[in-house]
Amino acid sequence: MARHRTPILVMAILIGVLAALVLPLTASAAPPVPPSAGEAAPPQPPVITAPPAWAEGTTVLAPAGLRLREGPTLGSRILLILNNGETVYPGAGPVWGSGMSWTYVRVWRWGRWVEGFAATRYLANQGGGETTPPPVGGLRVITPLGLRARTGPGLGYGIYTVFRQGTVLQPTGTTQWANGYEWAQVFYNGQYLWVAKAFTREV
Repeated sequence: MARHRTPILVMAILIGVLAALVLPLTASAAPPVPPSAGEAAPPQPPVITAPPAWAEGTTVLAPAGLRLREGPTLGSRILLILNNGETVYPGAGPVWGSGMSWTYVRVWRWGRWVEGFAATRYLANQGGGETTPPPVGGLRVITPLGLRARTGPGLGYGIYTVFRQGTVLQPTGTTQWANGYEWAQVFYNGQYLWVAKAFTREV
């Protein structure tokens, strides 16, 4: 009887060993159990999408890049450099400053909108807007000896021309103090010149 029981006992031991090896593998390969109705689902990562366009976009036309400034003047702080061909979204403007036209624009950078002023002449489909300054009245030359128009606001700048007494000049609205005079920027013959405002009268 003992001889007949030995193979049965050995087989039972082998079956037990195989079961111990197979069951852990089966449990590890099982798919995760979905949460029940009373459990909260695990949090999902947020989906980041760009915000909608602010306005109809226009293209930057500046091979060397275009400075986006905090204000509509050449002295305003530079926020970033717009790339040639980059799309920006115009808002307010154009406005006049430093003898040129500026447009307030938005651009999508670093996952957020950045807003500032860009020179209108370097934006496609914006019409330039800088060949004629805004109407701000005129300045009549009152000095009998004529008034020197200079290339910059100060006595150290070169003389471009001399305006006769009675000439009415077209100011841009930009002024600056230098050498004890207030200098007014004027638009003449496609050029931006500067004259001492003390020798003119507003008309």
